[in-house]
Amino acid sequence: MILRQNYAAIKAKYKKIGKAQVRLTQSTIILIQNIVAAKNAYTFPILENDTATAIQAQEIRLNINDEFIAGEIAFYLGADVTDAASPAITKRLLTYAPDELNVAARVLDDVYNGNLQIQVNKISFLEKWDMKKHNCFTQTQFQSTSAGIPGATLPNINFANDGTYPLQPMLTLSGAKKNDIIISLPVGIAPAVIAWTAPLGGPQSMNINNLWLVFRGLLGQNASKFQG
Repeated sequence: MILRQNYAAIKAKYKKIGKAQVRLTQSTIILIQNIVAAKNAYTFPILENDTATAIQAQEIRLNINDEFIAGEIAFYLGADVTDAASPAITKRLLTYAPDELNVAARVLDDVYNGNLQIQVNKISFLEKWDMKKHNCFTQTQFQSTSAGIPGATLPNINFANDGTYPLQPMLTLSGAKKNDIIISLPVGIAPAVIAWTAPLGGPQSMNINNLWLVFRGLLGQNASKFQG
């Protein structure tokens, strides 16, 4: 019901400013930045044509012709995982630093003591949003063979809810404007490489090496000022 109300309100807003033709669809923006040792401020480019930093394969950025009305923000730690059975690298997202596997992960805890700021055309629309909102310790967590044969060996993460927080009032990001999205941390962090033996999968290695900032909401196609 809330989603429907938001849709109706945003549709009415576009109609009022002469953009009744704007198509609104549920959508997602995914922004990724690699963790750099000792770095304590991360800027997340959002536009498809911003190639100052390479766009990663999993990213979903905003087209300059569109606007995005964010209704919730999610944040994850991104890890590259390899194991003996499947040498290919796979991506895993986490809502916490997995200290239970190795104390080496603790270097990432401070990412949840930081804050997020979003400015659009130099006007701050989100200020000092604490990242602790996104820190979710799940009911089941990683376990290695040192714990015997556990009932569950992976975190039971529900990506529709865990690591996600609603954003009210909603925030509009525009392809025609300058969007500055910055996460500031109290101290620098570093990538964490963790090796362990899974009960059923054998030796595994996980390199927690990037930050994922995810916006979910409504995409206004052809809604930016470039479209009149």
